[in-house]
Amino acid sequence: MSELEELQQDLAEIQQVLSTLKRKSNIDYLNTRIKYLENSIKILTPQKVEQPQQKDQETIQYQGITKYAWDQEGNKVKVFLNLEGIGQLPKEDIISSFTSNSVDIKIKGYKGVNQRFSIRKTFDELKDKECSIKVTNNSVVINLIKKDQKHWDQLNFKDKIIDTDPSKLDKQDPQASLMNMMKEMYQNGDDDMKRTIAQAWSKSQEEKGFK
Repeated sequence: MSELEELQQDLAEIQQVLSTLKRKSNIDYLNTRIKYLENSIKILTPQKVEQPQQKDQETIQYQGITKYAWDQEGNKVKVFLNLEGIGQLPKEDIISSFTSNSVDIKIKGYKGVNQRFSIRKTFDELKDKECSIKVTNNSVVINLIKKDQKHWDQLNFKDKIIDTDPSKLDKQDPQASLMNMMKEMYQNGDDDMKRTIAQAWSKSQEEKGFK
């Protein structure tokens, strides 16, 4: 018989005897003994430890945040997310994650919706250990620190659309190569680029005498 079982049987027997006693001194003595046995049993009884349930982060659905403003100065970039009343959300529900070339801000339960601002690949490298966020009453400000002072044209990495490698230019007909490059720039460029190229083309034709 184990020590725990012996204590449990002692306790049961004393409790039976206690019910038959009338003298106060004897009752007090047995109550003291009962308290000792109960504490001993409690110590020897294995305790069941409840493991906290962990939520599977991958099952949480997020809605992307597409409206934002940003600015840069030197090696610093600030991104502004305008979210009315965000300051009332618990701090643990706003999770930020940075790498040398990515940004991920998760906001859980904002007005009943999980929201997320993410840059999978930034325009250039970051000092991720120095990046941070600041939550105000109505906004989240993301503070990014560039690895160098290089000017960013945009937040996301910009793929090289036009191949300007001089070795690939047509040495036999450089004018044709230039025309092809201008055509490619016009096809892939934005409205401002197309307008600039059209104006340059029109001006060059006028200088050649074609109207």
